Amino acid sequence: MSYDLYFGSEDDEPRPPDLVAWNNVVTQARALLGEVKIFEDPPNWDLEHEGTGISVNHWEGGWGISVPFWWHGDAAGRVVELMYQVARIVERESGLAGSDPQLGRPLAEADAAEAVLMFDSVAVRYGKV
Repeated sequence: MSYDLYFGSEDDEPRPPDLVAWNNVVTQARALLGEVKIFEDPPNWDLEHEGTGISVNHWEGGWGISVPFWWHGDAAGRVVELMYQVARIVERESGLAGSDPQLGRPLAEADAAEAVLMFDSVAVRYGKV
């Protein structure tokens, strides 16, 4: 189970993969997160950060970010902040608007504190706290 962010355009038209945007996202994510693993299997590309579980996916022109619900409390706060920072990189480089379906709103209106509460509630539900 993971916390997911999605990216799309107003017209929701399919787009081809954007390797320039992908390479820019990878470079900036590395600068932010440190060491990341890259998996390339065109038309799908994935970036994974082992320390946080943050995963960025660029598949067949689409983009998404996911983070496993491993975190709670202050650790969840740090991971959520990093997740949203990576999401802003994806928005800037892809030209697509992000959305946070867990909160039911665009990324621009997402509240990190509310996202942390979701991580905490999942941790309690599954006995991780």
